[in-house]
Amino acid sequence: MVQLVISFCEAFAALKIAEEKFLSLSKSRILLLKLQLLHECALHRGHLKLAQQACDELGVLASPVNGVDMELKTEASLRHARTLLAANQFSEAAAIAHSLFCMTYKYNLQVENATILLLLAEIHKQSGHAVLGLPYALASLSFCQSFNLDLLKASATLTLAELWLSLGSNHAKRALSLIHGPLPMILGHGGLDLCARAYIAEAKCYLSDPTFSVFEDSGVVLDPLRQASAELQVLESHELAAEAFYLMAIVFHKLGLTEERENASASFQKHIMALTNPQEEEDPLFNI
Repeated sequence: MVQLVISFCEAFAALKIAEEKFLSLSKSRILLLKLQLLHECALHRGHLKLAQQACDELGVLASPVNGVDMELKTEASLRHARTLLAANQFSEAAAIAHSLFCMTYKYNLQVENATILLLLAEIHKQSGHAVLGLPYALASLSFCQSFNLDLLKASATLTLAELWLSLGSNHAKRALSLIHGPLPMILGHGGLDLCARAYIAEAKCYLSDPTFSVFEDSGVVLDPLRQASAELQVLESHELAAEAFYLMAIVFHKLGLTEERENASASFQKHIMALTNPQEEEDPLFNI
């Protein structure tokens, strides 16, 4: 499998070239793409103030008339909820997601229905209430199966596995089985972020399983973690990259590989520092 890997900087540069070469593209369309890229980049880097600004500007692009530009309005609200989730404002994120689901259900926006349910599952997972997230993940799966949303179904299955794993090590084998089902779809068609999540979740399943021995087969854990860390560094996804390097450091420590452990620990600290001290005002990337 060959996968195109580009950074956010390269994506912004490509968009600038397209803007200059294809003058027929409307300015509003170009601005929409810029704001979408900006929001993703800001979230990955932990620039939450900038992420919220991008959400606000997306909302301005939509018509104020009820029933018009529903997909754009939904996207702006979804991104707002994701920004609140990144800021650990779980109640606020859930409130927006619940309100948004009522609207998308009313207008029969089936892809959005499944996406919002999956977001609600993610909110409960990150807030430490995995049991409450299970019904939302299962409901999202049901929507995906009904409307043949294969990649979204794979993402929902991954979230379901992560929820089960959050409930304790006795669910590690169940979670691993769930991950291996959609893994070919995720690795073949998913974005780098989704692939990295799958790699990390797979490694965590093995490490959580009390019957697994890292001494007998360390590669089954280290290989996916190395792949995840490489992809996440391209994306500058500091939170997930920190988790990948943290897990690698644990494995190297168990194996007695001191130098490798120290290198992984240093990378972990680098991403934590970048996440907790974003310097968005100095980044020319955001001058769109």
